[in-house]
Amino acid sequence: MQDWADGYVVDVGYTHSYFRELSPALLRFVALLGGLDIPRPARHVYLELGCGNGLSTALHAAADPDGEYYGVDFNPTHIQHARQLAQDAGVGNVKFLEKSFAELLAEQLPPADFVTLHGVWSWVGEEQRGHLLEVMRRMLKPGGLVYLSYNAQPGLAQVAPLQRLLVEAAELAAGERLDKAARARQFALQLQKAGARYFAVNPLAAARLAGLEKLDPHYVVHEYFNANWRPDYHADVVQALAPAKLAYAGSATLLDNFDQFMLVPEAAKLVAGIPDRALAETMKDFARNQGFRRDVFTRGAPKAAPPQLEAALGRSRFSLARPRAACRLTATTPAGEAKLDERAYAPVLEALARAPQTFDELARAPECAALDRPHLRQAVFGMAAFGNIVPALAADGDDARRARTARFNDAVLRAPMPARGDTFLASPVTGMGAALTLVDRLFLAGPRDEAQAVAQASAWIGAHGVRIQKSGQPLESPAEVDTHLRERARQFFAETLPYLRLLKIAG
Repeated sequence: MQDWADGYVVDVGYTHSYFRELSPALLRFVALLGGLDIPRPARHVYLELGCGNGLSTALHAAADPDGEYYGVDFNPTHIQHARQLAQDAGVGNVKFLEKSFAELLAEQLPPADFVTLHGVWSWVGEEQRGHLLEVMRRMLKPGGLVYLSYNAQPGLAQVAPLQRLLVEAAELAAGERLDKAARARQFALQLQKAGARYFAVNPLAAARLAGLEKLDPHYVVHEYFNANWRPDYHADVVQALAPAKLAYAGSATLLDNFDQFMLVPEAAKLVAGIPDRALAETMKDFARNQGFRRDVFTRGAPKAAPPQLEAALGRSRFSLARPRAACRLTATTPAGEAKLDERAYAPVLEALARAPQTFDELARAPECAALDRPHLRQAVFGMAAFGNIVPALAADGDDARRARTARFNDAVLRAPMPARGDTFLASPVTGMGAALTLVDRLFLAGPRDEAQAVAQASAWIGAHGVRIQKSGQPLESPAEVDTHLRERARQFFAETLPYLRLLKIAG
């Protein structure tokens, strides 16, 4: 371990992951759900702490010409990747800094409207948390927003000893970091097979251990093999952030903001009687055994008056978050299966399948004629909670943004196909990324004739020796692969491609 790493894994690169929860549009929507009056300057400043390989930061900057973006990471390999991506994609409004959090405090950056931290807080020690807190205290504007994700208690109470076991077992193994991690996992499995009681009485830990094999080894190393790994109670995080004058605004996991979906009625009644919000949120975490949180905090944003909120909602634009056929009206939650009435909620989906629209435009849409404004608000919020729709950017900037996102997407599509995971393309409509599987990416790059697209994709897969999977299982025979490609092609041309056109990603 390099001395400058302070216990954090730096000898294995992090995954090239994208997180839409970090987008300004979604963070503003969380504030709107919380009834807050958030400033909307003509230009805003965005700071991501621990930006990794910079995909989220660069993608959001490409889709947001009104933003000045900064990504910070102390790993030089990550920053090199991020700078190269920004250069290749022609994203001129983002700057990546190779700085520790302590070094960042000496930088003269403009005050930030947004500060985001994903995958940082739970994986650094107390000294680094102190530096992070000071960055937020000094650099966030009044009324600004902070996104902070972290491993949470009580959901990871059973898993914390497993993490310690893996770290200690890795110290016994020889080889490079990835080899050590693989041998540590095998040692834990052997200990389990030998009858270790810990796994017998902690089924969540046993399930986590079994699931490690299916995950990207780079992700596993960064998640479980740092010297620091501490899940926190929400109330403790609120207390820790108080010196930076930060107050909880809501969750970037939109469904978590709706107790009627996430809590059984008896628990909801108990929580409703708790006057302290931090304690109430912590009690919710016990009710749903929360293991990870995506919290949004604000620095002094006041509550908006009802007319202000209604006007802000009316101006807010929304888009489908997935193809219309993939939208769902049911969700499995800690409270059981939640099911929404199609007559009350589907009209919003039908209207947005035609075009992204503001709330006021939806109120006038023929598909929503049977919904008054309170019921339309309920439908919009419910569809956002279920992941069917997302907040979008203002329509008058679509064309200018599209030229920028097209350059970004061209650069992404010129890069090699990822061995694991999806490719993310930027939408000028939502300001967020849209995921493409490897097969969808092949179809997008291929001819618009379905049969020809299948033939071209099949040839590429054969030439590159790629193993295609269906439902997590590899397809063994050429006939299985051909059948799968034909099924996926029908879905791509009927559902995915029209959706990408709706987002102005594809022509």
